[in-house]
Formats: sequence, C-alpha cells, structure tokens
Amino acid sequence: MADAAEKNPLNNIKSSIEIQQHETFPMNIDIQPTQLQHTSEMSFSTLILLLSLLVFSGAILIGCLQPLITYSLLPFGQKTFYYTSILSPLAYPSACFLSFRWPTITTRTTIVQTIIGVSLCIFIVCTAWQSPCPWMADTLYGSIVMVTTWFLATLILAYIRIAIGNRIKMEWIDEKGMFYFGISTELGVILGTIPMFFLVNIFQIFVERLPCQTYCKI
Repeated sequence: MADAAEKNPLNNIKSSIEIQQHETFPMNIDIQPTQLQHTSEMSFSTLILLLSLLVFSGAILIGCLQPLITYSLLPFGQKTFYYTSILSPLAYPSACFLSFRWPTITTRTTIVQTIIGVSLCIFIVCTAWQSPCPWMADTLYGSIVMVTTWFLATLILAYIRIAIGNRIKMEWIDEKGMFYFGISTELGVILGTIPMFFLVNIFQIFVERLPCQTYCKI
C-alpha cells in the first residue's frame, strides 16, 4: 500500500506533462481559399461588344433621360411625377435582387434586353419632345403608361449593367476588366449628358409644362 501511494505523485506529474505537451502542440489546419469558378474565357470581340452596349445604355439611361424627367412627366400631372420619382429609384435595388438569381446572361440576351430598354427610352424622349401636349396627356392611362415605362426602362438597363459587370469579372482573364467597366460607364454618361445640355439649355427644343396653366385645348 505504501508503494502504491508513492507511485501516485509520479503518475500525476507524467499526466500533467503530457497534458501540457498536447496543449502547446501546434494545430495545423488546412484552409483552402475559395476561387471564382470561371465558366469560360471571354474573347476580345465579346468584351468590346459588351462595353459598347454598356456605353450606349449608360448614355441613354443616365445621360439623356435624367434631364428630360420633368418634360416627359409633368404633362401627365404632378402625381405622375411624384410616383415616378419614387418607383424609378426602386428599380436599381430590384435589379440587384434579380442579379442574385441570374448573375450573368448570354450575349444574345444582353443584346435583346438592350434593344427593349433603349426602345422604352426612345418612347420617353419622344414624349418629352412633344411636351407640353404629348400623346395621352392629362389622362389616367397616360400616367400609368409613363410610370410603367420609366420603371421598366430603368430596371432593364440597370440589370444589364450589373450582368455585364459580373460576366466581365468572371470570364475576362485580365485583372483590368472592371477598370474598363468603370471607364465605359463614365464615358456613356459623358456622351449622353453633353448633347442633352446643348439641346435643353442652348437650343431649348424641349418646352416645359408649367403648373396651374391650361394646355392641350381641343
């Protein structure tokens, strides 16, 4: 019994040393970084096409439409302008939510959606050019058409910009792809804003509809 009692302290010392060795032993954890899954490499001609569509859509949506918002909406009433100013900005987060489901689209789909979005923008420009008495002015149907057209045009072209950016980031092998994306966006804004400045402020081809006045007498 005495020998057993004397061996216990040695066993305790060994166990404590083993515990300390296990605690101080480095833990090797292999962490593999996640990589983007590149579906395919984008050709240079495809990149130029997508950037051209980006410049064109940016020139129409941001450069041309924004100076014409009062000319295209006020002929349909103050409420039309109010609802459009609320719903049109909501198209941008809606486009972001769509990009969660469909991050990228094919080149053919991009071209088709660009044609649809630009066609809606051309309709808005024609309506602004007919101000103060455009087609269906001072009617409920005209107000619904204009609010819907502004929302859809903004939604489609905003989603195209996001889809093009995602595709360039995933498929273009050069790291400067997003730099080209940003340059194309700003170039489109400049190309759309400068002509509209001269058309609106210098040549004054658009006529604003003033409130509390009677227009469009039959």
